[in-house]
Amino acid sequence: MRGVRQHVNPLGGTYLEPRAEAITPPSAASRVEVELGCADAKFSFELAERVPEAFVVGLEIREPLVERNAIHARAMGLDNLRFGYVNMNVDLDRVFEPGSVDCFHLLFPDPWFKARHRKRRVVEPGLLAVIAEQLRPGGELHFASDVYELALEAMAELEEPRAASLGFRNLAGEWSFWRGNPWPASSRREDTTLARGQRVWRMRYVLDGAAR
Repeated sequence: MRGVRQHVNPLGGTYLEPRAEAITPPSAASRVEVELGCADAKFSFELAERVPEAFVVGLEIREPLVERNAIHARAMGLDNLRFGYVNMNVDLDRVFEPGSVDCFHLLFPDPWFKARHRKRRVVEPGLLAVIAEQLRPGGELHFASDVYELALEAMAELEEPRAASLGFRNLAGEWSFWRGNPWPASSRREDTTLARGQRVWRMRYVLDGAAR
């Protein structure tokens, strides 16, 4: 990501102004897979290549990366891959129609270690409500991190009664992490984590239609 800032403050300046644009999946797509905070989008590129019948969307707050990824996707001829801007805690609700997404992937979000920065962490009730609204019944939220504290904090939000009332259910069982990667794609951070012999803390929450 040479020439692109590694971090931006999602609570600062123009990022608080809702301006994400709507994305309409093609009717021919068998699935809609969305990577939130995609960065260089290695996961999205691999998924689009290996599951060509799916429509894959990479969303990112750093607009130079959005443009760079879009140019690369066009050069590769990946017509099933789209990129767009989003500040997921501000304007994700503008991007997809209700019940139109099969899976949201939230992979290795910035842990914001400093206490004064923890308010920038992304997994919070407002975001979960938007994700639940945009997922189809039976759709999934896939979360992964190499930071146990962050993963446990995200799990705590998803195990809350208010999250269960939205319809989220842990596929591994209550308060349990998922072992292994069930998707035919991986992010660069996942590759690095596993190469170091470290663990990926992964969660898979399905949205039960009966709770909606």
